[in-house]
Amino acid sequence: MTEIQTPHSPKHKSAPKPEGLTAPDPARVFTNILCAVDGTRTSTAAVRLATSLAGPDGHLTLLAVTATAGAGLHATAVISPSRAKQVLSRAQRIPEDAGVAATTVLDPGGPPVKVILERASHHDLLAIGAPATSWLGGMLVGGVTAAALSQFTTPMLVVRRPFISSLEGRRILVASDGQEGSDRIVELAGRLALGQQAQVTLVHALGPESQMHPRRLQAQAGTLQGMLPDAGEALIEPGKPGDVILAAVKNTKAVMVVLGSRRLAGLRALGSISRRLAHDAPCSVLLLPPE
Repeated sequence: MTEIQTPHSPKHKSAPKPEGLTAPDPARVFTNILCAVDGTRTSTAAVRLATSLAGPDGHLTLLAVTATAGAGLHATAVISPSRAKQVLSRAQRIPEDAGVAATTVLDPGGPPVKVILERASHHDLLAIGAPATSWLGGMLVGGVTAAALSQFTTPMLVVRRPFISSLEGRRILVASDGQEGSDRIVELAGRLALGQQAQVTLVHALGPESQMHPRRLQAQAGTLQGMLPDAGEALIEPGKPGDVILAAVKNTKAVMVVLGSRRLAGLRALGSISRRLAHDAPCSVLLLPPE
């Protein structure tokens, strides 16, 4: 597979390679981020938020996938190479203006979801534009996001609100089911809020399917309170998880939800909480794959 890869540097700074980064800011949770871009508003928003998350010591890789098939007069692409280059050039200005190192990659391979997920496996985070609110799909990146929900192995940030480029002073929700393994999700949300000077609130849905562990939830709330003076009181509400989380987003004006995903596919995905939030939440959604 051929590849066009062009390094860019922030103004007045040389561009380090991702593997050359040393001593990243310990407060930063994600410093080596892959952003899939296609020129849509949501993919541009993903670059803006990823730039803020990475910080000046981090690195962004901006990836456009043309998925070119055939050759010569018979060559076809989801996005033309010339269009993809324009998209990358515009996206690159965002980290450049913020003083964050970035590299642009134009990959003619396909299918796009396979290319993106394979490249994401070498990064801390995949930042990608949100899919359409309908489950029927959307533009290239939106359609890839929907397909990636059952396959991703790297934490995936699904970005929706274009005007949110920083988490500073904003509210993050972390959804915990109180089960074993939820501690790592809560801890990561706390670290993310701490590094971004954001606020965080724990939310748990108490319903027929809930297997509530009061002591664990209490400990998780205590962990957040110990990490962040502005951590909100834990929200334990009756109802279905998806409904409870969406209501909490509205009531707290949260700009991001952090939760784990079981990566359900096929008919089982119809009951997926993470999939519903990726499509329906009015804010960005950070999904963590199973351990």
